[in-house]
Amino acid sequence: MLRYFAKYVAIYRLLWITKKVKGDFRILSVAENAGAYRVLLPHNDDTAANGTQSLFWASRRGHALVEPAEATDEGRWFNILVNYGATPVATKGAWLSGWLGERLEHFGNLAYETVQLPNKTQAIRTRSSSAKWVVHVHGRKTLVGETLRNFSLFDSLGFNQLSFSHETDPEPLGLGKHRSTLGFQEWKQLEEAVIFAKSNGAEKVLLFGWSLGGMIVGQFLNSSKLTDVVAAAIFDSPMFDVRNTLRLQAKLSGYDEQFADEVCELIKRSKILRLLGYPKLVFDQMSLGRSALDNTVPSLVLYSKNDGYIAYEDAERFAHINRSVTLVEFPGARHCRLSNSNPAKYEETIRTFVSKLQI
Repeated sequence: MLRYFAKYVAIYRLLWITKKVKGDFRILSVAENAGAYRVLLPHNDDTAANGTQSLFWASRRGHALVEPAEATDEGRWFNILVNYGATPVATKGAWLSGWLGERLEHFGNLAYETVQLPNKTQAIRTRSSSAKWVVHVHGRKTLVGETLRNFSLFDSLGFNQLSFSHETDPEPLGLGKHRSTLGFQEWKQLEEAVIFAKSNGAEKVLLFGWSLGGMIVGQFLNSSKLTDVVAAAIFDSPMFDVRNTLRLQAKLSGYDEQFADEVCELIKRSKILRLLGYPKLVFDQMSLGRSALDNTVPSLVLYSKNDGYIAYEDAERFAHINRSVTLVEFPGARHCRLSNSNPAKYEETIRTFVSKLQI
């Protein structure tokens, strides 16, 4: 009986986006000395990672840039470099991420504007005199802030840039919708962004997908009629296969892989989901690790075997079955924290990829 209810809980968490965002560990302690703050975080795979990260708490009302310091028996201390939000406090529901900021002002003095796409979502846009664009696609339950750390790099490469809010993002930037189809329908939102870029002079578009954003990019390449303008795609920690990712998450939660398969089957045949307005979701047909893209473009896939959130093997399968794929591993990095683990390698990899394609 417990397993039966657990499957429905898993479906709810997977397909329904809530406004509140909650992490899975506590800020154990906060220390302050002459205005400088430190936080003690518990030992886990995320706190063991090196590199500067963003620490979030209180459903993102708290946000600080932190770097790891010394470890103790109880946990690992982190120095707070910049505090973007509320004063840090000992609390539950915290998590680490690779953002490094949440507004473009946190990354320098790039001029930008907020524009509205035809579907009424808001996007961050920067301008260049060239006809090449990069469209950034953030991941599940994140915001455009996830993508902003790359804006300075692509500005130096001469790109116009657009990072759009998803319809499930909170208002006023998003539409506050809750229903997620994990890329099955979300690619149409990316198409809106590409239409905007083309209407503003784009002749070459590079798509950059983070996590679930990678799935959205893949579904766009398979389904849209506007792929002729796409010159390349870059994927950071991409989710290419829902079933395999659910198998990993089931294992981490103490269930067997069959539990994930049962969830996928339940989603596929659920009449309740149909009544709630969900389309029929057959995740194996959506998989980008089981069959080649219909529209193959030069692609750069950045991943880590220590990802911890998605099944990294699907990145390797994607590279094996598609032509013109450059696969680059970042050893030891966590999910969407590849640049945090090795900023120089990350930047040079992207610069080399863009240069070789002469975009």
